Amino acid sequence: MTRLTVLTTLLVLMPHLACADGRINVRVDFNRTTVDGAYNDVGLGWQGFEVEFANEFKTNKVLLSGFSFGVRREPLDGFSGPGTTSGVHRWDEGTYLTARMYRNFYLSDRKWSIGPSFAVLYGIPGTTLDRTIGDTRGDGGYGYTHVFPVRNTDLPKVITDTADLVTDSALFYPEASVSIGRRLAGGGIVVEWLAGVRVIRFGIVDSNSQGDRFSQKRELIPSVGLRVGFRIF
Repeated sequence: MTRLTVLTTLLVLMPHLACADGRINVRVDFNRTTVDGAYNDVGLGWQGFEVEFANEFKTNKVLLSGFSFGVRREPLDGFSGPGTTSGVHRWDEGTYLTARMYRNFYLSDRKWSIGPSFAVLYGIPGTTLDRTIGDTRGDGGYGYTHVFPVRNTDLPKVITDTADLVTDSALFYPEASVSIGRRLAGGGIVVEWLAGVRVIRFGIVDSNSQGDRFSQKRELIPSVGLRVGFRIF
């Protein structure tokens, strides 16, 4: 539960100060990487959809302009799909809680901004990140490479009991990004173009008639996207 504690602490320790903007942000992004195995290279590409509440301070606090927290969903592939049947149709896969801290640098007219942000994600990865590539060799043998995200933290018991999951099946990973923002409608709407990188460790299983190999590799995964924010106070 160490990483869950970190996520909770990030939310609790945010400065309790009046904010200039309280926003609901909607984000869509596209991610792609290739995990190199001993026998095959496995390509991964997926999209994500996030909804978050963001709080921007009236004045910058040390290195921060504000923070946000929200929920992320990713599409399900392979043997997964919307539904509730355990092991085949999983409603819980590809779902994450997110917490983000950011710093904005505004131009003189405050209509345009640029700034970095750092986020952490905690949740249940789906089969989108779980892939197997196989091939038939010239001698008639068959080999394959299987990649999967290395689960590195625990889930609360109330979730594992409800979703029929094992306790240590959660994934915790960071994301760093840079945004270019444009304020519209007097600041009531903010549109941001995003470029970032996710850091996820993958397990790699290579198997053929020569035997099996297992390794792990940390991947830096490029991500591009768009976030639109609507002021609520």
